[in-house]
Amino acid sequence: MKTLTIILKSGAMMNMDGNFAVKLAESALKKGHKVNMFFYGEGITAIIDKQAPKRFPNLGTTIKELMDKGMVVAACSTCANARGIYEENVIEGCKIGSLTNDLSKYIADSDRVITLTR
Repeated sequence: MKTLTIILKSGAMMNMDGNFAVKLAESALKKGHKVNMFFYGEGITAIIDKQAPKRFPNLGTTIKELMDKGMVVAACSTCANARGIYEENVIEGCKIGSLTNDLSKYIADSDRVITLTR
């Protein structure tokens, strides 16, 4: 089993990067790999709970399903706090973490790291 870390820096409804990220994560999990996903910058908007986008896939629903299958998720606390996003209004189980404690560990423990940004 290998470990993949995906860093999402694009906003949930800015483009299709988030959709690509969850499809990639889903594929890796199906193949038996471990997946970490870290949300940074505008990417943290993907973990806001109860979003109902009309023209984009609902990433929150898919992220929760992938977490139930073992994906580990964390978001940058500085980025979240700057946008008024706190643990109370994110998808259940999403951790508001940090670059130094979470992302650095994900990177050190990963076989591959992919960053999606615009």
